[in-house]
Amino acid sequence: MDATFVKLPFFGVTIFQTLVSAFLITISVWFIQYHWSRRKLYRAGRQRKGPLALPFIGSALYFVGSTKDILQSVISIVSKYEPPVPVWIGSRLNICISDPKDMEIILNHPHSIGKDLVYRFSNSTVGTGIFTAPVAKWKRNRKLINPTFNQKVLDGFVEVFAEQAAIFGEQLSKEVGQGIFDVFDYASKCAVDIICETEMGVSVNAQVSDSEYMKWANKAMHIMFKRMFNIGLSFDFIFNMNPLAKELQNVNSNIHKFTGGVVKEKREAYRKKLREMRENPESYVDEPPKRNTLLQQLIELSEDGANFTDEELRMEVDTFMMAGSDTTASVSSYILMVLAMFQDVQEKVYEEVMDVLGPDRPCNVKDLNQFVYLERVMRETMRLFPPGSVFGRNVTGDIQLEKCLVPAGSTILCAIFALHRNPDIYPDPLKFDPDRFTPEEMSKRHPYSWLPFSAGPRNCIGIKYAFMVLKVLIATVIRKYRFSTDYTDISKIDFKVDVTLKPIMGHRVAIDLRE
Repeated sequence: MDATFVKLPFFGVTIFQTLVSAFLITISVWFIQYHWSRRKLYRAGRQRKGPLALPFIGSALYFVGSTKDILQSVISIVSKYEPPVPVWIGSRLNICISDPKDMEIILNHPHSIGKDLVYRFSNSTVGTGIFTAPVAKWKRNRKLINPTFNQKVLDGFVEVFAEQAAIFGEQLSKEVGQGIFDVFDYASKCAVDIICETEMGVSVNAQVSDSEYMKWANKAMHIMFKRMFNIGLSFDFIFNMNPLAKELQNVNSNIHKFTGGVVKEKREAYRKKLREMRENPESYVDEPPKRNTLLQQLIELSEDGANFTDEELRMEVDTFMMAGSDTTASVSSYILMVLAMFQDVQEKVYEEVMDVLGPDRPCNVKDLNQFVYLERVMRETMRLFPPGSVFGRNVTGDIQLEKCLVPAGSTILCAIFALHRNPDIYPDPLKFDPDRFTPEEMSKRHPYSWLPFSAGPRNCIGIKYAFMVLKVLIATVIRKYRFSTDYTDISKIDFKVDVTLKPIMGHRVAIDLRE
């Protein structure tokens, strides 16, 4: 007889029955302990009304479908339920907020500095640069990198902005009289050229040639984004069996080889310069670079004690390249699109630019602060079309909001799209009105009512840089072309969640030469 079925003395049960019972008891104890340890999350999930949460999957069914459907689900949830809204995705509790007072608390709280886990999908491409770095590394690097974005350094980039904006204008001439086209294709190439030159000091000529770097970057971002919104691909073991994994590995290899090569070349050149200065201090003639790029400053910091490795420098460069290029291209495309929709606004921008620059003078640093109305147009555009429509923060300790407690172990979802279109903050929110951003009107609103660049200590480090680039680009092309579009109503524009917020039908414009 099988030993496992032998009855134990005194108890009248088999060994098999004993093992099964022990297993069931162990599982039961683990199950009780697991849920007991999460009791604060469950209580927090019941504090506020939210969408139906089913066992095991929570409200995940709300987020199945196209990227358009996912964005609409977020908007619908925030509209139907009063924020903060608890939303269970599987076993993870998300608290969705869209009130400026809550935004201020969360974006400045030490327990919500860390980025949401979904950003890990970008690590294979950009590593743990300043955008995705764990909190400890972010604190160290942000402090070191902040001075590299000082105004003097940024002012030195305006010449590059103007040169690339002029090429952008020349490239758009191909579309004169050709009808509707997607201006994002041109804007993205321009953004890559600008960022490569100002961040690394190299030219990839994306606007005038078939840039391999741009192909790699676009493919990497596409795959990263696909993993973020595909539950199956979010598991590494499933993704690694998908052909996309090999494709991502190849493009990452090419990107890292390119940027890593630039890092090594620039670092060796700087070290050579230091050696020559030490060996021949009297005869050495220092020739300062034409402009101080981000990479050059990071190398100097590293050699002066910051001790960045080549790999860390590459991560920071890749981060700024990826994050900056898509954001700049997206926002500049939206600005041209809304100027095309609202001809009266376009003419006011045109007249201001002509008053400041005249018909053909390139922008310089002193011009930028004079584009007062253009800046209001830019801000109103980013209100309606924020590049980051939703972003997440991990919560590592309990945070008390006005209406609920956000427990440790949960995630905060900052619904910027909903915040910017809140009628209580912006009356008639779908009306395009640059005068919302006069100093008088801005002073009436909570300072966290407008967050296209996030806010708090982990805000976008490149805010000033972005405003300067956008002003130069728009001022350059608006003098040459009159823009039009077949979009007639902001409420009719459908969006999808991409690396940045994108219109499903594209940034549709047509252009004609101005007389």
